[in-house]
Amino acid sequence: MKKFIKNNKLTVITFIICLIFVILVFAIKLTLFPNEGRAIYGDRLEGIEKVEITSKQQKNIISKLEEKDEVKSVETDIKGRILNVIITVNDDVELDPAKALTSLVVENLEEDQTTYYDIQVFIKKSNEEDTRFPIIGYKHQDKNEFSWSKDR
Repeated sequence: MKKFIKNNKLTVITFIICLIFVILVFAIKLTLFPNEGRAIYGDRLEGIEKVEITSKQQKNIISKLEEKDEVKSVETDIKGRILNVIITVNDDVELDPAKALTSLVVENLEEDQTTYYDIQVFIKKSNEEDTRFPIIGYKHQDKNEFSWSKDR
């Protein structure tokens, strides 16, 4: 072993320096990013299984909205504690009737779900020439009403 080290001093020194460098990189990484292995939402989603919005409820929201004459299409998406609803309305729909569609979203959820989830409603038209659209309504879990992006 001594003969090998004596004949390959440069290789052994390079190996030891690389090993020390790798150990230092991991030590710095663990110091700077200690919670990297934790879930992206941390513990903010605790209890979500008790008030989970089911796919059946999402389909019900979509069908109730699509029954309206002014609605072309609807999509829903849940990210953490936010329910996103994207509504495409006909080109002749005005702002107030479009904003009134949000009541159908809230009506199809249970009360404990509306107090757990934030709800975002994006209302757009397929015709992008209308400068008043798209509009965004946001309902915080602690509020009863939607707040809207500034009317244009």
